[in-house]
Amino acid sequence: MTGMNDEAWIKANIEVVDNYLKGEFVNFAIAHQADNTRTHTVTVDNGKKRFRLLVGWPIFVERQLTPARIARGLRNEHVAEKMRLHGEDGYHWTPLHEDTTQPGGL
Repeated sequence: MTGMNDEAWIKANIEVVDNYLKGEFVNFAIAHQADNTRTHTVTVDNGKKRFRLLVGWPIFVERQLTPARIARGLRNEHVAEKMRLHGEDGYHWTPLHEDTTQPGGL
């Protein structure tokens, strides 16, 4: 993934979130709302239920948070389950940094 410009990097990270949500919320439509200075909101809706995921823009821009790390964080942190618990109010997700969860981490 080296050599990607910022726009391509952000797009790749957002695509990872989309792919995760498509797998977790089958038959739900996915919509995006971006506030480029603060958050990116992803809404999944099937006409009966609506859930929102709010992700801070720095997460999509941060080069240490590769698409693979974001995908792993979404799965390991059970983000879809937390979205269901928070409902339309939205779940604010900040991925855990792997170095803080390893033995001997800060």
